[in-house]
Amino acid sequence: MSRPVWTGALGFGHVHVPVRLYGAVLPRQVQFHLLHDADGARIQQKRVCSDDGEEVPFEHVVKGYEIRPGHYVEVTRGELEAFDPQASRAVDLEDFIELSEIDPILFDTTYHVMPGEQALRPFATLAMALRASRRAGIGRLVMNLKGHLCVVWPHGRGLVLSTLHYADEFISQESYPELSVPAPRPVETEVEAVLRAIEARTVPFEPQRYHDTHRERLLGFLERRARTHGTREVPPEAPAPEEEEVPRASREGRGAGRGAGREMATRGSLRVRQQAAREARKRTPRKKKT
Repeated sequence: MSRPVWTGALGFGHVHVPVRLYGAVLPRQVQFHLLHDADGARIQQKRVCSDDGEEVPFEHVVKGYEIRPGHYVEVTRGELEAFDPQASRAVDLEDFIELSEIDPILFDTTYHVMPGEQALRPFATLAMALRASRRAGIGRLVMNLKGHLCVVWPHGRGLVLSTLHYADEFISQESYPELSVPAPRPVETEVEAVLRAIEARTVPFEPQRYHDTHRERLLGFLERRARTHGTREVPPEAPAPEEEEVPRASREGRGAGRGAGREMATRGSLRVRQQAAREARKRTPRKKKT
């Protein structure tokens, strides 16, 4: 069984149910790696300064927000960490609504909610109560140092949780010029013809009927290519820099290790990108070209 992506509790009022979240969807896109055609080695992406073309060490990479064209506010990791939402092991259900009231376009990622240690009875009680009330709970989840609006509702034998996009992230159709002009009134006979076509193709929805035919055809082609042309063994890669090997899931709760990031001094709040590059070059001597 896969490892949970989050462990905590669902709660409201005096209700407290330890739970674990597991991914409910496994993307199956066919992914490719970039290889060197001469020797088959993996292609590595490097951090290169756009001003001088030199590779930039990880410790000299800072983040900048473009506050106006060409001008950036430079911030340190320590400053950004001060704005991270506080890690929480609880999803407090603030409100209860009818699930149908949520516009499907707001749904983001869905997880299976499983009972925690010795929590089968309270978990089953909450699931039954939600099912009987035909309601879903709206709450807030902090995961991977990011706060999410979420909804919890009964599904199958248990519960599921979906993160939701915030309302201000939704792009209104009114912003598109194609829908800004009044549409011509449809011809009644044409509407009836379309209705008949819809009725003729109306069936019960069964997800198993639908397959990713593009992925199936592509995988079939790749298997045939492997049989006819063989495969290429990729040389082992050099170990990645230590700074980039910190697992994403371990970022929560490592507060004691953040002191190094806070020691990076911020040098002015507003500067142009090229000025920042020049400052970085002063701190890092250039390598002599051979």
